[in-house]
Amino acid sequence: MTILISGGTGFVGAATLAHLAAEGREVVVLAAHPAEPGWLPAGAEVVIGDIGDGEGLRSLMAGRRVSKVIHAAAITAGPDMERLHPERVIAVNVAGTAAIMRAAAEAGVSRVVIASSASVYPLAKANGGRFRADQDAPAPATLYGLTKKMAEDVATRLGAVYRIDTPILRIAGVYGPYERDTGVREILSAQAQVVADARAGRPTRLSRPGFGGWLYSRDAAAGLAALLEAPLDAAAPIYDLGGPEVFSLDAFCAALAPAFTGWSHAIDPDAPTVRFQIPVDKPASDFERLSQATGLAPRFGMAAAVADYLSWLERHPSALRV
Repeated sequence: MTILISGGTGFVGAATLAHLAAEGREVVVLAAHPAEPGWLPAGAEVVIGDIGDGEGLRSLMAGRRVSKVIHAAAITAGPDMERLHPERVIAVNVAGTAAIMRAAAEAGVSRVVIASSASVYPLAKANGGRFRADQDAPAPATLYGLTKKMAEDVATRLGAVYRIDTPILRIAGVYGPYERDTGVREILSAQAQVVADARAGRPTRLSRPGFGGWLYSRDAAAGLAALLEAPLDAAAPIYDLGGPEVFSLDAFCAALAPAFTGWSHAIDPDAPTVRFQIPVDKPASDFERLSQATGLAPRFGMAAAVADYLSWLERHPSALRV
């Protein structure tokens, strides 16, 4: 039986496709636009379609005998897109989730894994520690966060209506392989911006050190994949997934620097070149509950991630060259 990844040519979707392909799983991708040649694993099946086209979704799922879905299609809106295209953000992130759920029900799909976001949480946490879905109430600070929370609620309700399992994974601060400018991710990760500077020989200047529980894209993919098969103690459990370490973007720059002779980086609040996705350092997200449920824990701390990222960049020389 086949797994469908919606948004499978995007950042997290493509990383998840690569993870499943390496496991030998049969996967089909739904995407609004094709990926560049060589970007996805060899032989990857990509179907171009509209996430809001319910009939097209149903036909795809039934025709490919899809048994499970990873729903990763989304517009990762920043302040500009929030202001200029709010209806498009809502249509894709919320209505698209409803369309996926109905099509899944009509095609006999048993589980839809929802790729959500730590953006559903507030920017601060009064008692410290990591965000946990069983302890911390959502309080989105952006339209993107609001739509991700609405998508969770839509999936949970329709999962109950259609009797489909809908495990939800709130992913935090993703960076690493398969990130690129697709037009639906307004602000690339700070790490991607740093890498683009380093590869172009441009100096990097940070407005602040930038601490976070950053999550490597390979760990995000592994988390979503684990929820395809994991036994669930509820029809729609919510898990968090943050990186195993809290580190600063400044430290990431220092770890990257030996690979780029002549590149410089520094903290300069008056003339930053890197645009952070959020205005403050946000607390990290939990991963222990997901580990208990699936046996999976994030593997990539900063040092391991930098080494793997550099290796991947060597194999993808056009990535992040701007």
